[in-house]
Amino acid sequence: MSVLARVAAAVLGLLEPIAHGARWVVVQRLRLLVDGGASQLAILYGWRQLARRPHEPWLHFHAGRAAQARGLDDQARVRFAHAAALGPDEATFRFALGYSLRQEGHLASAAREYRLALREIPDEPKILFNLGVVERERKRHGSAQSCFERVVFHWPRDVRSLYTLGVCAFENGDHPQARASLGKALARDPRHHKSKYQLALIDLREERVDDGRAALQATLALKRNYGPAHYALGRSLAVDDPPRAWHHFRESLLADPPVLRAHLDLARLHHEGGRLREARAEYLLYARHYPHKRREWIAARVAEIDHTVGRP
Repeated sequence: MSVLARVAAAVLGLLEPIAHGARWVVVQRLRLLVDGGASQLAILYGWRQLARRPHEPWLHFHAGRAAQARGLDDQARVRFAHAAALGPDEATFRFALGYSLRQEGHLASAAREYRLALREIPDEPKILFNLGVVERERKRHGSAQSCFERVVFHWPRDVRSLYTLGVCAFENGDHPQARASLGKALARDPRHHKSKYQLALIDLREERVDDGRAALQATLALKRNYGPAHYALGRSLAVDDPPRAWHHFRESLLADPPVLRAHLDLARLHHEGGRLREARAEYLLYARHYPHKRREWIAARVAEIDHTVGRP
């Protein structure tokens, strides 16, 4: 696709003088430059054309795509904002601006743009999915679950949508919906380890400890180095079987993705087992990764150990 897009952009470049810089030629050439991966050239071409046509929304939009491809997020947001202002009824511009705002952490503004896009294309699954993600990040779990339910209605066979609905329903306390959605995701993809892991969390939340541990072991059978599963298994074993818990906490730190808060769990196990120097090291590792969490509590534990065994 990228090679074809570049060839097509080159053809339009030859056609552009003949067409006297016709709008459709300029817009399509810029689009094809971005699609072909020539983002730097697209940025330069877009700037030149925008100087001639500052009120053309599609030029702003594709210039924003080019900036986004180069990691120039602030410039991309400005271009998308111009496009949306010039073409307020175009859902594509609203969606792009919403995505850009979300990347910069402006969640409320992103949600607003996604909702404006949905006014133009009601129940568009892609927009609903992204709105659901933003609402979940805003801790608006009910709204997020509603979005994902509408997505699944349109994409009933999409594993990612089923899984995300299950996670959101679990966070919203709707365990029946969570189990149903995660079960459907696993029916579509039996090796979807994240769905198996989330089902394990539901079991543990409902105090079905043996079922939860079995589901976590099944998760690790699908992906041996899945950090969250090792960590959850360690937490479930910390009281009953500290040596096995220690093993899983260590594995969670070496896993993909690593679970860095396991340093605190290891510190507690060492502390309770009388291994004070090891506990001190783990407390400090936790503090290094999370400098703004439990600061006074960590400092008190380290001071207590230093008073007992002396500072290294």
